[in-house]
Amino acid sequence: MKILIFSFLLTLVACSTQKIPNRAISLDYPKTDFKISEESFKLDYSNSKNWLFFEENNDAQKLIPKNYDLKDTLFNVSVFFIHPTTLYKGSNWNSDTAYFRNNKLLKLTIENQASVFAGVTKLYAPHYREMHIHSYNDTINGFKAFDFAYKDVEQAFEYFINNISTQRFIIASHSQGTNHAVRLINEYINPNPQIKKRLFLSYLVGMDIAKDELDLDLCENPLDTNCFMTWRSFNESYFPNDWRYGTEVLNVNPISFNTIDNWSTKNDHLGILFPNQKIRLKQSISVRNNSGVLWVRLPKNIFTRRYIDDSYHKADYNLYWLNIRYNLIERLSQLSDPN
Repeated sequence: MKILIFSFLLTLVACSTQKIPNRAISLDYPKTDFKISEESFKLDYSNSKNWLFFEENNDAQKLIPKNYDLKDTLFNVSVFFIHPTTLYKGSNWNSDTAYFRNNKLLKLTIENQASVFAGVTKLYAPHYREMHIHSYNDTINGFKAFDFAYKDVEQAFEYFINNISTQRFIIASHSQGTNHAVRLINEYINPNPQIKKRLFLSYLVGMDIAKDELDLDLCENPLDTNCFMTWRSFNESYFPNDWRYGTEVLNVNPISFNTIDNWSTKNDHLGILFPNQKIRLKQSISVRNNSGVLWVRLPKNIFTRRYIDDSYHKADYNLYWLNIRYNLIERLSQLSDPN
């Protein structure tokens, strides 16, 4: 158990800092101004090498937790998943295409996060030339790096929406991916009514989203559709100094799937996905919406006490993996034409 908890808290991947230089993961970051490089060409998303996961080319069953033995229905819905930051080191503001190849951190984002959709929906996750984590600390250069990365995301989505066989789709993301997802919805999806009406759900996880920042309804009840969910996980009683919070910031409870300011019960928690692709610690945590953040109460035992942290950003999907999946299945089951 001790090894499992240690592995869980220290090896999950995702952006773990924003805006505050002294919390940066590495001192190895770009020290010159952003400029367009030889990697400024457009990516060809008809080429499978530019997809981290593509339903028709990859085996979704390999993403399913090893001790998950249910045979789920594959619904006729596709997920466009935008991965979080994995670029923590180097002198470039954005990753290049060589970064895509055999990258273990990118693979872990699929196993730990996007896997919640695998086998239930058709899964698509593009590679994109993500911005360096240090971009959050440099307003001018960081925005340029963000814009460069976003153009890849938009181009990948355009290929996705024009080539998937399903009528409905889901946008899912984490951290930097959520920043791109919000922009994609505002600038590409919402202005196009024919595409917007196909958007079934959005999971915009790991970043603060304020009221009126996104022209979509918040999912306030467990079976709502045509809406979005968002949450950010922190230790109980902790408010992040470097992220927005307050009554204007939105949050959904990923165990109860409502916006009520109450602690969920441990009995409703279905388990945590660990990096060894196994579900453990069922009925172990409770969570609560509070002022735009999600407070997490871990079990108070000898194993977890020493690993309690202020932020559980890295585990925004893992902590509630089964709850997210089962709730998604319930929402999908409402479809009149699920197949």
